[in-house]
Amino acid sequence: MKGINMGENGRKSIFKKVLWSMGAVMTGAILIIEISSLLLIHKDGQRAQELFEDTIDSYGVFWENKLNETSRMMLSFISAETGALYSQLCNSEDKLTVETAKLQLRSQIADMNARQGYELVTFVYVPDRNIYFSVDEKNTSYLKSQGIKENVFDYIAHNTIASKDKWSVLYVQDTPYLLKIYHMENGYIGSLYPAGHILEGLYDQEENWVLEMVDRAGNTVAHMGEPYKGMTVSYDRFLEYTDAGIRVTIGSGRLYSNKGTGVLILMGAMLFASLLIFLVLGRQTRDVFEPLERLRAAMENYSGGDMDTRLPVVHDNSQIANLYRTFNNMADQIAHLKIQVYETELERQRINSNYLRIQIQPHFYTNILNLFYGMAQMKDCVSIQKLALACGSYFRYLLGRKGTFVLLQEELKCLSSYVEIQRYRYQDRFEARISVEPGLEEQAVLPLLIQTFFENSLKHNIMRVPLLQVEVTVEAVETEKMKITVRDNGIGFKKDILEKIERDESIEAGGEHIGIQNVKERIRVFYGQTAQMQIESVPGNTVVTLLLPLMISKGDSENETASGR
Repeated sequence: MKGINMGENGRKSIFKKVLWSMGAVMTGAILIIEISSLLLIHKDGQRAQELFEDTIDSYGVFWENKLNETSRMMLSFISAETGALYSQLCNSEDKLTVETAKLQLRSQIADMNARQGYELVTFVYVPDRNIYFSVDEKNTSYLKSQGIKENVFDYIAHNTIASKDKWSVLYVQDTPYLLKIYHMENGYIGSLYPAGHILEGLYDQEENWVLEMVDRAGNTVAHMGEPYKGMTVSYDRFLEYTDAGIRVTIGSGRLYSNKGTGVLILMGAMLFASLLIFLVLGRQTRDVFEPLERLRAAMENYSGGDMDTRLPVVHDNSQIANLYRTFNNMADQIAHLKIQVYETELERQRINSNYLRIQIQPHFYTNILNLFYGMAQMKDCVSIQKLALACGSYFRYLLGRKGTFVLLQEELKCLSSYVEIQRYRYQDRFEARISVEPGLEEQAVLPLLIQTFFENSLKHNIMRVPLLQVEVTVEAVETEKMKITVRDNGIGFKKDILEKIERDESIEAGGEHIGIQNVKERIRVFYGQTAQMQIESVPGNTVVTLLLPLMISKGDSENETASGR
């Protein structure tokens, strides 16, 4: 019996050991699964928070670049090299010159505001001359404009303005702005961005999302969203070149919303431990790792130059869905940078075209001076007077501060002055006829388009044909199109030159027909696909045809034109 009892006790002991072993194994497995799951979830939350912070950093870089670009453009208005209008405004004693400079400077500032965003307000202030004006494309109310004016005056009166100063916070009727002012000569130029607008591009109207603009002391300047009463996660991103930064506060549950998953794992692991491992791993892969990998790949593609990259919209309130929406919002905001880069390139092309336009070959000056010298020797005062008037009209047009587009009647007037100058040089060796369809005189065109082809015809044919005949016609054709034709009876273009112009190949700067190539490039830049240029040339008959869109001038601004008759 003792032996049996011992056997029974032994069997009970073995059974207990097995039970304890199974329990320990199951408990250990459950604990391992629980701990592993919590660690994975916590790690995923950390990754989500890092991506969240990276997104805010990218948005901060966007606004840093925008503020820096605005500062650079303001400096260009007052610099010694490009700030002639500002200098006239500050120093000229001629009232007409001052008023003209004010109008032209206002126009240039309006162009800058349009490129930087309609929310921008830019002002010019010359205290000694009681000159103040502001440019705001959003048509700020009169009371708000007066408030800005008064606060700017007060700020300047109580602060020393230095170029190294950062963008500072200025309150106007309880509305915060970021302000930057430059002081040059006896005047000031400055710009203001509404602080609330900076937050709008990042704001998500979902719950538990609070945006603030704070100063260096941590005080709230602007605020969007309702405060969250639970646990929160905050991230501060101070903006370079400013005295302010962006603070984003969200409920911690938006980043760590899956903590309860561990409890479910613990309850289910008692029965289906092995199956639950695969389910947990599959769920983690499907719900966390794959979306995060998709977000990482999207950010990598975007940084690699694919600006059209977007993530699919997820209709839930998870941290992944929130990050997807934030990434898409940020991508839409940063896409505007492409427009700014394109406009910057257009501005560069315009400057280059203006530079080429005002260049005059030295021999042209020499020929004109020789004409005056010969007339003076002959004491032909009447001819000297007529030639002087023609030269004055021509150079006034050529060297004047013109915009990108000019009226057709002004372009033809310049051409007539050029023809008159050349008549004194070549006498009766050429004939020029200019005809314009009535009603087209007020259309806008690029300057020096017609003269370039007329000058080219004169330069290459005047000494090679007995009587050069050049005919210029302007007429309306098709729908919303204007046709300009320049025809001559010269020797025509060389075949290789025509082929280079047709293929847009480079022509050496010292070679022939460089002006025509420049005209073609200007047409491509400023008209795009809406304009055409065609050259047909045989000895005795060369025809240049320009087909341009009708553009009616709406004002003095260099870019204020509208398509249509």
